[in-house]
Amino acid sequence: MPARVGPHAPMTYDVAARLTPRSEDRVQLEPGLAGIGRLRSRAQFVRLGNRYALSSLGSGNVYVAAKGVVGMEGGAPGSDVRVITALFYPGDVLVPELQPPLSNLALVSQRPAEFWKLTASAFAEEAARDSQLWQTIFARINDQNARAQMHAAEMSILNSEERVAAFLIEAGTRLGISSGGMIAYELPLSRYSIADYLSLNADTISRTFSAFNTARIIERRGRFQIVVRDWRALMERCPMSEAIVAAHGNGRLPVIR
Repeated sequence: MPARVGPHAPMTYDVAARLTPRSEDRVQLEPGLAGIGRLRSRAQFVRLGNRYALSSLGSGNVYVAAKGVVGMEGGAPGSDVRVITALFYPGDVLVPELQPPLSNLALVSQRPAEFWKLTASAFAEEAARDSQLWQTIFARINDQNARAQMHAAEMSILNSEERVAAFLIEAGTRLGISSGGMIAYELPLSRYSIADYLSLNADTISRTFSAFNTARIIERRGRFQIVVRDWRALMERCPMSEAIVAAHGNGRLPVIR
């Protein structure tokens, strides 16, 4: 079951986004997204806190994730059960008006996230100057849609242990640094947010992490640092592992065989 809102996850929101001047060294887009990267010359730099109401973003704007991993959290009207329906990685495109009509939608992250904010008119002007821009944006949104379908399939097919393995594979493929035969990365979400993303209980997340640690598949180094000691064994814990790597890899991670 998805984790319920409680003392561990207070439903509070940042009052406003922090707007700062553009900073070239803060932008960390994925390879192959130069078409989107060129938009930064017209963008306003926005830094969001750990929890930010989607409604506060307003309408008529396009947002490009520049740094951090952000979850889209929502729930049913009148229910305190929250779910994270999608994760936004650097380079992903967010249009508030195109999000599902769930109650109290919010952006959540382990660390403050950074976005570019463009008005619809500025976006249209840039697209008129660059014939490849629309194709680049379309390809990116199509990739995000494919990942959403992949996640829906995981929630329908996999058991609890396989879902946790799927998340570790997704995060490792997206964020991992390969060194000495191991893959290290920082968990992009808290234990409770991971539970919301996987439709599990937070205690199940902890037990599965402990089981993987005992099996020497992973090693915890601090609260959020993960080292995958045996990538092959982790892949074997999830029957959809190859598909997850294909959906999230983009040539980023030298997968250890």
